[in-house]
Amino acid sequence: MNFQVNLRGMIDLLSQHLYSDPDVFVRELLQNGVDAVTARRRLGQAFDGAVLVELFESSHTLAFTDNGSGLTESDIQAFLAEIGSSAKRGELDLADDYIGQFGVGLLSCFVVSDEIVLITRSALDGDSLEWRGRPDGTYAVKKLEREVPIGTTVYLKAKPDYEEYFDGYRMEELLAKYGEFLPVPILLKVDGYETRINSAAAPWELSREELFDYVEETTGSRPMDVIPLVSAVGGIRGVAHVLPYAVSLQDEKKHRVYLKNMLLSDKMSSILPAWAFFVNGILNTDSLRPTASREAFQENEWFFAARDELGECIKRYLLELAERDPELFRRLVRIHRESIKAMAIEDADLYALFIRHLTFETTFGDRTMGELLERHREILVAPTVDEFRQIARVAKAENRLVINGGYVHDLDLVRRLPQAVEKVQVSLLDTLEFAARFQELDKEDALAAEPFRLLSDGLLAGFQCRSLLRWFEPADLPVLYNTNPEVNFFRLADESEEVADPLFAEVIRVVKDELYERPLAQLCYNYNNPLVRKAAESGSEELQKAAIELFYTQALLLGNQPMSADELAMMNRSLLYFLNLGLGRTEAER
Repeated sequence: MNFQVNLRGMIDLLSQHLYSDPDVFVRELLQNGVDAVTARRRLGQAFDGAVLVELFESSHTLAFTDNGSGLTESDIQAFLAEIGSSAKRGELDLADDYIGQFGVGLLSCFVVSDEIVLITRSALDGDSLEWRGRPDGTYAVKKLEREVPIGTTVYLKAKPDYEEYFDGYRMEELLAKYGEFLPVPILLKVDGYETRINSAAAPWELSREELFDYVEETTGSRPMDVIPLVSAVGGIRGVAHVLPYAVSLQDEKKHRVYLKNMLLSDKMSSILPAWAFFVNGILNTDSLRPTASREAFQENEWFFAARDELGECIKRYLLELAERDPELFRRLVRIHRESIKAMAIEDADLYALFIRHLTFETTFGDRTMGELLERHREILVAPTVDEFRQIARVAKAENRLVINGGYVHDLDLVRRLPQAVEKVQVSLLDTLEFAARFQELDKEDALAAEPFRLLSDGLLAGFQCRSLLRWFEPADLPVLYNTNPEVNFFRLADESEEVADPLFAEVIRVVKDELYERPLAQLCYNYNNPLVRKAAESGSEELQKAAIELFYTQALLLGNQPMSADELAMMNRSLLYFLNLGLGRTEAER
C-alpha cells in the first residue's frame, strides 16, 4: 500500500511554511527555464537560448517560455505527475550547471494560480503536448494537433488577491531580483514592448572601482572598502563590502547569496562568520546544496568549511590593510570597534594586530591599549561595570589605572594581554581588597574614631556590611561602598528568600547560611572628608547614628546599588532627622 498525499494541503504547506514569499514562483520558473536551456545545450544542439516572460495585464495572465530541452510524454508522467521528482536528479552528480534539484518548484505556481497550463515539445521527440494541473491533484495530458517550437511555455492566471504579482512593474522587479545575473537572456514582454532584464555584469565579475559604484548605487552608501571573497569549497566567488557605519552586535546580517547566478536569498545571515558583522556579502556558489525551499543552504560539513575559508579571506584582508593603508585601518577600527573585539577574541593573530588599536574605558577616560601600554605595565581590570563605577573616582584621584572590563569582550581581551605583550601584568580587581589599600589612620586618630566605627558596625550588621576608616582621595567623597559578586549573590538570595514560598525559602536559607561562609560588603569612611571627621568627633550618639544611616544609604545610591525596604526607610529617617535639626537651629537663631 502507498501513502496518499493531499496536494491541496501540500500547497498550503508550501505557501505558509516552505516559502517565505509567494513571489518565489518567479524564481522557480526562471530556474526551470534556465535548466532546460542548459539541458538542451548538453545535447549539443546549436541554438540561442533564452527565457521570455509575456504578461497580459488586463487578464492577469502570464506566459513563461523557454527554448530549452522541453518534455516528452514520458517526462511529463515522470516529472510532473510525481511530486518530488526532478528531471535533473539523475544528472546531479555528473554536472554542476543545473540550478534545481528537488522537483517541487512547479508546485509554487499553485500559490498564486488555480491552474497550471504547460505547453511543451521535446528536443528529442516531435510531439507537441499540453499538460493541465490543478491543486486538487488532478491533471490531464493531450497531444496538440499544431506543432509548437521546441521548449516549454507555462501559463498562469492570477488567483484573487494575487493580482499584484502579475503587474508589469512588479514582474520586472521580480525578474531582476532573481535573474539579474543569469547567463541566459531573460526577456519581459508587456503589451508588445520587450525588455531585456539581465544585461548587467555580476558583482563578482566587476573591477574594484566598479564595485564601489555598484554598492553605492544598490545600498545608498559608499563602502569604506571592498574585500574579494573566494572559497574553493563550494566554488564561491564574491565580495564583502565594509560598512561605513557602526552596526549593533544584535543586528541580523543580510548577505546576498546566489546559486549559479540565481538569487537564493538576500537576507542570509549564516554564510559568513558571526564575527564579520562589519561587512555585507554578495556571493555566488556553484556547488553548495540548497534546502528544499531554496532560500538557504544545507548546513553540512561543506557549508561550514566554505564559511571558514571566507572568514580567512576577511582576516587576510585586515592583516594586509594594516600595512597597506594604516589610516583606513585605524578608521575601520574606530567605527567597528565592537566587531573587531569579537573577531580578536577568536583569533590570536588578529588579537596581536588589533589589541593596541582598541579603545577601553579606564579611570583616565577612554584610551587605546597602545596609549595605556606606553605608561603602564601593571594593569588592574574590573570584571563588571558596577565594580568599576564603585572605585573609578577614587582610583583616578590616586592615579591608579583601572580598566572597565564589564563590557562585551573587554575582560577577556585585557586578561589575554600578557600572551601578546611582554612584561605586562594584568590583575583582576577585587573592590573589597582595593579599599584595604587606602592609607590607614595614625594611632591617635584611629583610637579616637574607633567608637564611631563600632557604632557603624552595629547599625549595619543586619545589612551584612562592615566599616573601615581610611584616608583617600578625593576629599569630597565621604564614603565608599564596596561589594563584589559574592556579596551581591547573598543580597539577591536574601531578597529571594523574603518573597519565596516556605519550601523554596528554606532551600535558599540552607544554601546561603550552611553551605557557604557569608562575605561582607564594606563601607569605607574617608577620614580626609570634613563631614566624616565631624560625625566621628561628635559627642552625640543620636547624631552619629543618623549620620551613619545617611552615609550608608547615599553610598548605595552613588554605587547604583539596589535598596531594600529597610534601607529606604533608613534613608528617609536620617534625612528627616537632619532636616528637623537644621530647621530647629534656624528657628533658634531667630
